[in-house]
Amino acid sequence: MTEKISEENRESYQREYVALSDYMNNRLQKTFPGISLAYGNNSGSTKAFCYGFADREEKIPAEEDTVFPANSISKFITAICVMKEYEQGALDIERSVNHYLGQWKLLTPDGDESGATIRDLLRHTAGIKDGEDAFYGLRRNDPPVGLIDILEGRTSYNNRPARVEKAPGTAFEYSDAGYCILQLLLEELTQKPFDDIAKELLFDQLNLRHTFFASPKNVTYYEKNHVMATGYDENGESISGKYPQIPDLAASGLWSTPKELLMIAEEFVKAFRGNSLFLQEKSAREIAKADTKFPWTGLGVFMGGENEIISRGWGENGQSMMKINYVTGNIAIVMTNRNPGVDQSESGIEWLVDQRRI
Repeated sequence: MTEKISEENRESYQREYVALSDYMNNRLQKTFPGISLAYGNNSGSTKAFCYGFADREEKIPAEEDTVFPANSISKFITAICVMKEYEQGALDIERSVNHYLGQWKLLTPDGDESGATIRDLLRHTAGIKDGEDAFYGLRRNDPPVGLIDILEGRTSYNNRPARVEKAPGTAFEYSDAGYCILQLLLEELTQKPFDDIAKELLFDQLNLRHTFFASPKNVTYYEKNHVMATGYDENGESISGKYPQIPDLAASGLWSTPKELLMIAEEFVKAFRGNSLFLQEKSAREIAKADTKFPWTGLGVFMGGENEIISRGWGENGQSMMKINYVTGNIAIVMTNRNPGVDQSESGIEWLVDQRRI
């Protein structure tokens, strides 16, 4: 998939490569054990780079097919899955999520059913507040945690029940719990596990072989058949078991490569232009439409510069970022395998993303 560079472009390519390498050596390689990048443009040209290690202790290099944690870029994928069901008439994003839920209901603190819509959940305006230090810290050998236990605040993974504490649409509150509710909705709607839903609706349709949601069975398969990047914590130490347990798949359980995320992003751009057989134009435009009251948020994504959407991922085992300009077709994805302890603008990840001109 990586572009073959012509002789006439080789000199400019080498300058770009040297500039990237210098920056990496001076800062980023000291921060992140492994870094993987992919850039694309409107002509269909792509470039991919890899630096460092998938596993530093075992000296396993990071390569183009090394699978990295995408963390909250998961929400962009979840939004696409929701919109695919919307296209098929299986749900209406303007209806209350409780209309579709059976075994659990989203309530107010008074115990009444909330009228929060699917759209509210997708754009983090349902009025749900996550617990402090929630959605963090499970290890692979810990007992499995169920979605409803998470939503009821009965686990160490999330000790705050998911309740609508502010009137839907009146406040922005970033919420992983909201995406747990969307995961439950899709599972009840289809009677399938969420990782299988995403595989059928998206990954298989685009012929992606290195992209999956990290259910225990998927992690077992991929660590045997692919190279998964070992996660490193804020202190630079590898986390126990190499990869954390992520029960809230729809919020933060995605693993992929920059090359394959680039393929999804390219298909999104096609859809926005009305040229995709995979996703309808109306779905892409809904995802990329800024909320009226909170203009920085769309459906599963955030607004960047002009005609640009952004998805950021940050967890205990990695940090990542994606920018898509749906008009120019410029796309950039960076994935790493360490929590740097600071956001993408400070860690250098956003700088790398912005080197996307090819």
